[in-house]
Amino acid sequence: MTNLKIVVGAISVAAIATIAASTAAVAAEKTLTAVTGLQQTNILAKAYLEKFVKPLNAAGKGLLQIKYMGGQEIVPPTKAAAALKRGQFDMLSSPTAYYIGTVPEGYALTASNQGPREIRANGGWELLQKVYAEKAGAHLLSWGASMTSYHTYLWKEPKLGPDGVPDLTGYKMRATGTYRPLFRALGATTINIKSSEVITAVQRGTVDGYGFTDVSLPAIGLHTVTKYRIQPNYYQSNTVETMNLASWAGLNKAQKDLLNRIGVEFETSSVLFIEAERLREEKIIKQVGIKDINLKGAAAAKYLEIAHGEIWKELKTRSKYHDQLKPLLYKPGNPSRQVDINRQLDEKR
Repeated sequence: MTNLKIVVGAISVAAIATIAASTAAVAAEKTLTAVTGLQQTNILAKAYLEKFVKPLNAAGKGLLQIKYMGGQEIVPPTKAAAALKRGQFDMLSSPTAYYIGTVPEGYALTASNQGPREIRANGGWELLQKVYAEKAGAHLLSWGASMTSYHTYLWKEPKLGPDGVPDLTGYKMRATGTYRPLFRALGATTINIKSSEVITAVQRGTVDGYGFTDVSLPAIGLHTVTKYRIQPNYYQSNTVETMNLASWAGLNKAQKDLLNRIGVEFETSSVLFIEAERLREEKIIKQVGIKDINLKGAAAAKYLEIAHGEIWKELKTRSKYHDQLKPLLYKPGNPSRQVDINRQLDEKR
């Protein structure tokens, strides 16, 4: 009987230990809430959900999970960064353009011709992390979708100036901080409205055109209100993944290591995901009859020079970090990485 009691007691202790271990494991798992600054139908938001959230949740069982709350229906995109700083949620995937007044250094990502790999190696990433912490109260985690570029899209055909560059004098253009310097340099008046409201704005004549990425027009229906697209494309997306500083500080080393690993992987996987979608959408754009206005030679070069020059000029007036950031993020030569996108994608594959 005594031996039986000992055995039963041992089993009970073992069972309690197992339950305690399981409970500890569950308790150790942390859930982060996340919001996207873009509509859920936007391909950049989809890339975040498919290539960041899903892989992390699969790899982080028992350690770390992300609960996606939604996009612009949760918080207006221009207020999302402030909401993150207040701790209303833990993580934000959003173009810095929506809070460029708070972090003008997002312009450096826009006009950069270096990618995440290069700036992580040359010290640019650490400097940007310092800036985001200082100005947005956020930990900069990842720069996904970095090779997503932009176009100028129009409802009516523009005039070309003597130099062959589009003259948008008299045009009302929807613009975030990303496009505003360029459009104003081309003579346009700019209006800041949410991407979800652009279709209605064009239909009502509130705007004559807009700046937008080279992907997601069909995804959110913009191809139905667009007649012209100016080539070449320009810039690269300043969409980044950030975390509330207190939320980041509250993670243990294993959780931070997982986020960092997924974040670096996302900087490649997001580009491949988005490029596949862009190629698929390009067929739709051609089918609906959107016409390309192809700038060539000196006109194209000047157009790109204006685009990138205005961004760096804007940053110079707004940031004490301009002189530190530019040598790390911009190398003289081609103003855009998009010229070599096929080679860049081959390297990532």
